Amino acid sequence: MGLKLLINSLFRGGAEKQFAALARVLPHEGLILLENEILQASGASKIKTLSGHSSATSSLLKTASIPLYARRLAALTGPGDTVLSFMERANIVNILAARRTGHRAVICERTSPSGEFSGLRGALMRPLIRRYYPEASLVVANSSGVKKDLAGSFAVPAGKIRVIHNGCDCSGIGALAPEPLPAGWAPVFERPVIAAGGRLTAAKGHWHLLRIFKELKKTLPAAALVLLGEGELQGYLLKLSAKLGLITFTGPGLPPPDADVYFAGFRENPYQFISRARLFAFTSLWEGFPNALLEAMACGTPVASADCASGPRELLAPGTSLAGRALAPEHAAYGLLMPVLSGNRQPAGAPPEQAELAWTAKLSEMLSAPAALRSYSSAGSRRARDFDLAKTAGLWLELLTPPTT
Repeated sequence: MGLKLLINSLFRGGAEKQFAALARVLPHEGLILLENEILQASGASKIKTLSGHSSATSSLLKTASIPLYARRLAALTGPGDTVLSFMERANIVNILAARRTGHRAVICERTSPSGEFSGLRGALMRPLIRRYYPEASLVVANSSGVKKDLAGSFAVPAGKIRVIHNGCDCSGIGALAPEPLPAGWAPVFERPVIAAGGRLTAAKGHWHLLRIFKELKKTLPAAALVLLGEGELQGYLLKLSAKLGLITFTGPGLPPPDADVYFAGFRENPYQFISRARLFAFTSLWEGFPNALLEAMACGTPVASADCASGPRELLAPGTSLAGRALAPEHAAYGLLMPVLSGNRQPAGAPPEQAELAWTAKLSEMLSAPAALRSYSSAGSRRARDFDLAKTAGLWLELLTPPTT
């Protein structure tokens, strides 16, 4: 009888990072992974895997394996257990296994399913979410926007949904941020640098950022863009950067001091880069509750974020209505909220969209406004402490304590 933690894998993603952080602070009996993929340190001494699948295994096969995963999970749990799961496949596995064992299935949704699931993947996952999520004992959303999406679009009873925002290891980030930059990077950060972080996926809209940056270089030729992360769109983004006429560094080797765009890849310590940037730009098309944005604020870096569904408005402008979206740049309490970008992958030669032009003008203005940058640096750092992991861990402990009868 106790708490077990379940997730697809410990790959390099935001949900996995949050899961690993919770595993270090919550008392539990062990971690259970659907796949045999461990790239995040969790501090756990007991890790069980339910298959030999990995990131190389097709999503279709892994989705088809949900009943198999559920049978194997059921063999590891009992009626007195609580299983906390992260990510959609693990959540459905948790619910199906609970049918067999009677354990308490607490599932956590980390993104906005309406935005995340489209095409064939959406055709597979949306019906599964709608069918099984309402059966969970509890559903934890990482933002009020995700809660609204689950209740409104996926028939999850609102009374079953609790909101616990992502936690942030502010002290850990504070210790890592001042570490010296790797060889060759210091001259880059003598320039006005815009940093961006997160996986290079469709959700993040990095192609818009490249187009925005191309326009910004016309007024601030000394500016540089540093992209931290890796993902399936890296090849496309590299080609787009070159077609836009931007001098692009991808490594290996020392970065040249005069490139335009730097693809810095995955970094064990991204904070030493982000903390030295003049501005952090976040062009996501949809989110759950954005880890990368919160961590940039913890670094003391001023942020400009798309006012996408969901998370950025809750983070930067608490107390304002979640129903509307910024149609023009909005100076929120803790950072800039910017118009949501179209998501259209325009060819390099296409003229900039209106929203891209609005971003270009505001980023250019902010990079030349040291007083405004200092103000947002201080405000953002203060706001990040509201989400310190010690605070969110307490909320999780309260939620996961089994109800007394």
